[in-house]
Amino acid sequence: MKKTSKLNPWQDHVAKSLFRVAETAGLAAVAIGAAWACRRWIDSQGKAGYEQESQSEHPVVTDISAIKNGAACTKLSDVAGMEEVKTELHEKIIEPFIHPELFERFHLSSSGSGALLYGPPGNGKTFVARAVAGELDAKIFPLNPAEIKSKWVGETEKNLQRIFDEARQHEKSVIFIDEVDALLAARGNRKIGAVTQFLQLSDGLIRTKNCPFLLAATNKPWTLDEAVIRPGRLGTHIYVGPPDLKAREAILVLNLKGVPIAEDVSLTDVSAATEGYSGADIAEMCYQAKRAAKNRQMKSGKNEVITKEDFAEAVGNSSPSISSVQLKQFEDWRKSRQRPPEIDECED
Repeated sequence: MKKTSKLNPWQDHVAKSLFRVAETAGLAAVAIGAAWACRRWIDSQGKAGYEQESQSEHPVVTDISAIKNGAACTKLSDVAGMEEVKTELHEKIIEPFIHPELFERFHLSSSGSGALLYGPPGNGKTFVARAVAGELDAKIFPLNPAEIKSKWVGETEKNLQRIFDEARQHEKSVIFIDEVDALLAARGNRKIGAVTQFLQLSDGLIRTKNCPFLLAATNKPWTLDEAVIRPGRLGTHIYVGPPDLKAREAILVLNLKGVPIAEDVSLTDVSAATEGYSGADIAEMCYQAKRAAKNRQMKSGKNEVITKEDFAEAVGNSSPSISSVQLKQFEDWRKSRQRPPEIDECED
C-alpha cells in the first residue's frame, strides 16, 4: 500500500471540517430513518401505541365511556337564594327546552341551543349547571378541557366529536363545559382546531328530540371566541354573581350541618357580616370557626361549641376574594353584550 503524504495544517483543518459535516449528515439520516420507522410502526398498530403514549403524558379521552355522565338529580329548588338567576334560567333555558312548540307558536325566538354561565369564581356555577340539567330531566355529560385537549394534531377535535355523538344517543342530554375559556378562547394566533370543530358541531342544533343542550361556565367570558358566544351557539348569557343574603345563610347552614353551635348565635347576623363573600369564601370562614372551637376543646378537655366570638374572629381574619375591580369587569362585559353586535357576514 502506498503511503499517504502528511497533511499540512490547512488541509488538516479542511479534512476535519468535512468529517464533522459528514458525521452530522449521518446522524440526521439516522434520525430521519428512525422517524419513518416509527411512523410505519404506528400505522401498523392502528395508532394504538400512539394513543397510549399520548395518554401517558396528558390525559386524553379516547373512549367516551371514560367521561363520567349520569342523570342529574339536583334541582333549582336546591339552589338557595339567587331568585333573579333562577327566574332567568327558567325563562331563557328551561321553558324553551321543554316547550319549544309554544315558543314557536308565538314566534318567541331564543338565543339558540346553548347558554353560558359566567361570573366570579367560587359562586356555584357548576352546581347551577347540574340543577339546570336536573330541571330538564336530562343526562349530563361534564366536559373537562384538561381531559379533552391533546397535543396531537386532530385529537382534540375527535374527542369533541365523540362527546357530541354519545350525547345524541340520549333523548335528553346536556353537554356541560366547565372552564370553557380553556378550550374555546379567542382564536387570534392560537391553535384554532377546537374552536372550529365546536362551531361545526354546534351549528344547526335545535331544542328537539336527541339534540343535546350546550351549557358552559367561565370566569373569563371576555376571553372567549366571539363566534362561540353568538346566538345559535352559546347565545344565552346568564350572570352568576356573589350569593345574596338568603343564599349566604343557606351556605352557612350547609357548612355547619351537624356541628354544635351556641344558642345565641344568629346565622342571619353572620350572613349579613359576609356581604360580598363568595360561596367558597363562606365555606372557608366556617372552617376557621369550627377549627377554633375544636382547638379550644382539645385544650380544655370539655365539650365546646362554636360561639359568636369564633364567628367574629373568623370573619375578622377573612375578606372577600372577589374585588370591586373584578365585579366591574363582569358588569362592563354584560353591558357590552347588550349592544347590537356588528355582524360580519364573512365570519363564522
